Amino acid sequence: MKSKIWNLIVLSVLLLAVISFFFLFQENKPDPTLWGIPFIFWTGFLVTVLVVVLTYLASRFFPYEEKGIK
Repeated sequence: MKSKIWNLIVLSVLLLAVISFFFLFQENKPDPTLWGIPFIFWTGFLVTVLVVVLTYLASRFFPYEEKGIK
């Protein structure tokens, strides 16, 4: 089960990276604004937060056990 969740998270991060850099950040456009913040800044912040959350979840569902050094 951990392996399936891990694969889903990895796929989500890859898709998020491709979608954001090929579609969201394609143009340096200031509109639409959110509370006076230009589009490129608030979408970049949103993508960053999503990647951090997915990275945290990936650390929880990593399918392999680490063997300690003895």
